[in-house]
Amino acid sequence: MLWKFLQSDTERMQPSGKRTVQVNVKMTGEDFELLQRSAQKLWPDAILSNSAIILGLAKIAAREVLSTARRKGKATPKS
Repeated sequence: MLWKFLQSDTERMQPSGKRTVQVNVKMTGEDFELLQRSAQKLWPDAILSNSAIILGLAKIAAREVLSTARRKGKATPKS
């Protein structure tokens, strides 16, 4: 997957928006199908946008990585 930050300018976001960083993701159809199937298994009755699928699964994976690193005694920077 190719992740590219397009902007981090909060002035371009709507004032009521929670998100402050816009990310553009390019992936193969097979990769996205895998993510859709995973989201369907985790949240079977939810109606999710493509971005909700990506963000939800990315946050789960990030927490898992950090949790595993802590258990192994590796230092993890907090941002």
